[in-house]
Amino acid sequence: MKKNKFSEFLKGKGYYVLLFVGVVAIATVAIVGSQLSTDQKDQGDSIVDLNEPDDNIAAVEDDIKLAENNPVSEIIVNNANNSSNGTAAKDNLGQDVASKSDLIEYEGEYGETNDPELPDATAPVEVAAQEPAAVETAGTVVQADTTPADSLNFKAEEGLLWPVKGDVIMNYSMDHTIYHATLMQYKCNPAIIIDAEVGAEVKAAAKGIISSIDADNEETGYTITMNIGDGYSVVYGQLDNIGLEVGDKVNEGDVIGAVVEPTKYYTMEGSNLYFEVLENEKTVNPMLLLR
Repeated sequence: MKKNKFSEFLKGKGYYVLLFVGVVAIATVAIVGSQLSTDQKDQGDSIVDLNEPDDNIAAVEDDIKLAENNPVSEIIVNNANNSSNGTAAKDNLGQDVASKSDLIEYEGEYGETNDPELPDATAPVEVAAQEPAAVETAGTVVQADTTPADSLNFKAEEGLLWPVKGDVIMNYSMDHTIYHATLMQYKCNPAIIIDAEVGAEVKAAAKGIISSIDADNEETGYTITMNIGDGYSVVYGQLDNIGLEVGDKVNEGDVIGAVVEPTKYYTMEGSNLYFEVLENEKTVNPMLLLR
């Protein structure tokens, strides 16, 4: 009875069920086998052959051999030995030692190199002479006085020549203020203001050298400063331009200009000569030196 039922089952749907189970089993075995083969291959690739040379180590050894022939080998070899990735050795500044600029920098510190294309850092360097520093005035930049101080000799006891004929209309006053008519205010005055006609000749008060020229001073117009020696300088303002230049030597009594129309700071005072004396860069009363 049972055999008949089993035979009927096989003849029915049971046959197809068994066939499906067999196909699934075969597919499972194929997938598992493929995965095992792949894992074995990956394991084989990860195995390192100790007999095979390491390219990174060889690169570092090449750098060390190259550095031994270089005048800075001590620094390069130390850096190469500390290198773990086989890249080019770096110098203390973090730059490639192979570059020319690095070798020049090392050369300056550790001595000359054997490279004929590189300059010899141990050779003396010629420094070009520098020009004297320029002096900037209120209106124009002119060259500083380059005359040796001992070439001029001013004796205060012999005094100064009056630069122009005329009355003093504003006195020197640095310890108290005086009234400026044009400005309508009281202020200190570092010079004396000498009344003079337009065109009146202005003479050098002492022997000296033109140390600076301010061609466009807002307050005193065309202004000349002369070094007369022993720390003294004389300033002449409200002049015309007669062609003098910085460095020109002037004797006492030489004409250095003429009086011109006053600037807007002296319109009420009229045409005049601005005359200032300095000792060691500090103003002094010109009346104490004029003779």
